[in-house]
Amino acid sequence: MDLLSYFRSLSKLEMVILALFAVYIVVDIEMPESIASYIDSPLGMVGVLLVALFLFVYYNPILGVVGLFVAYEIVRRSARMNNRVPMMTYVPTQAKKDSEMAEMNPSAPTTLEEEMVAQMAPIGKSSLITYVSSEYKPVAENVHNASMMM
Repeated sequence: MDLLSYFRSLSKLEMVILALFAVYIVVDIEMPESIASYIDSPLGMVGVLLVALFLFVYYNPILGVVGLFVAYEIVRRSARMNNRVPMMTYVPTQAKKDSEMAEMNPSAPTTLEEEMVAQMAPIGKSSLITYVSSEYKPVAENVHNASMMM
């Protein structure tokens, strides 16, 4: 009963606008191309949003909420007339981007130098260091971190 009394509080102008909005939402009315090109621009979208917010502020809140839905439908239908779809459908996922990058950048084959280094100097894979006795004896004496004066 409270909702019925709320609708009775609407003025005749608000009732007519609400009925027109309901018909526009329910019936799939195509937007004329001349109007759709203006609405599909950034300035047109801002204008539609401002009109919807104007309805929300200066008229009944129910009319404002329905006006926001109508503004969304107007923008969506004008974009459909200009054969534009939302950008979200064309944004690839990160996994798809990674697979495309892997296809574009194939791994380089190992070179002869890399193979030889892997065979001759296996760092981290060799045995512990063993000391080798040698007949080499150093000639210089221990200078205790001093240098010669000239």
